[in-house]
Amino acid sequence: MLDGFMLRALLFVILSPLMAFSAASWANLEPFGSWSLDQAVKVLNDSPWARRETFTRVIHGVGSGISGEKEIYNTFYVRFLSARPVREAYARIQQIQYGYDRMLPHDKRRFEALQSPNLNMDVSRWIVLSVSFRSNDPNEESAIRRYFQSETVETLRTKAYLSTASCPQVALSAYFPHEEESVGAKFIFPREVNGVSVIGRDCPNVILELLDVPGTESRLCARFEVDPMMVGNRLVY
Repeated sequence: MLDGFMLRALLFVILSPLMAFSAASWANLEPFGSWSLDQAVKVLNDSPWARRETFTRVIHGVGSGISGEKEIYNTFYVRFLSARPVREAYARIQQIQYGYDRMLPHDKRRFEALQSPNLNMDVSRWIVLSVSFRSNDPNEESAIRRYFQSETVETLRTKAYLSTASCPQVALSAYFPHEEESVGAKFIFPREVNGVSVIGRDCPNVILELLDVPGTESRLCARFEVDPMMVGNRLVY
């Protein structure tokens, strides 16, 4: 489990702007244990399984900027947590933060055992998307955090949908509130509806839509292109 300092460091790395890193072929990435920090962060922030949506608004009055205005930025990070490359990226960042590469063999095995449940979770029946966020305004950030912590699968059934051409507005199956800052809230959808795969190679894109989210323009909509999710001959999501 991450202590407070390491959690803040991990959050800073994941939600910071990307460092320079040449374009990668996802089919040819080396095993995640040899990824650099830049490579791991790129998977989380700039890959086929990650989207970043930013909403801005200007406020006026006391506490605003020199010109009497203040621009508020609310950024949401949406990721396919069920896609193994995303879980590997989280695992690799933890390894780098804890000095895994310099550990003795028995310490490495212990660390790998701690990471195994998240890294190897069974997602054979489920599509898992995570939503995390950052804001430059503490009040906005608090409001968004309260929203994700107070919602339940029942309250979200009419506000959270996953849509593709073959399966529009797939209903939410489960929801886990915002706990870990670096990962965020988890939205669980079925991989199949009435025997039809929600996401298939013939789908041009998949869209996560969340309604009535604070800090947005009434809704959060993240669109992912499906074709880039191909790794070799396999569709990974």
